[in-house]
Amino acid sequence: MHVDGGTTNQVFLLPPGFSIGTARKNYGVTRKLELYISRNGKTSPEYRVVKPRFAAIAGKSISALIKTRGNGDLYRLYVQAKRDNIDYNLISIPDSFTLKEKEPFDPNNMKAVYAEGYRIGRSGAAWQKHPPGLVN
Repeated sequence: MHVDGGTTNQVFLLPPGFSIGTARKNYGVTRKLELYISRNGKTSPEYRVVKPRFAAIAGKSISALIKTRGNGDLYRLYVQAKRDNIDYNLISIPDSFTLKEKEPFDPNNMKAVYAEGYRIGRSGAAWQKHPPGLVN
């Protein structure tokens, strides 16, 4: 059973010490590289009232930690892409998507997120060229 719950790395591109830029120089690689990241959720914070109980507070805190960790991964990928001259492209579930999970891994919510992602993909929406919150 996989149990880290997204608290380690949610996505990775390369080992941290490996540089495509160095490989390009050493091995003469000239191909243009592109990175496409499809985030299966929102990247913005989500407001939710919690009861003043330990379990509710801890649950919301862990949820916020996991989202923040995922966004950190997007920044890490962005830095690696910039370092190695890789075209960075990100798309995620928009803030306008308002369906709330009734419980973790709620099948109805998961299907709705999938359908929204599919709709976005079919619409030809623009890919973001930077991680959330970064202004170029």
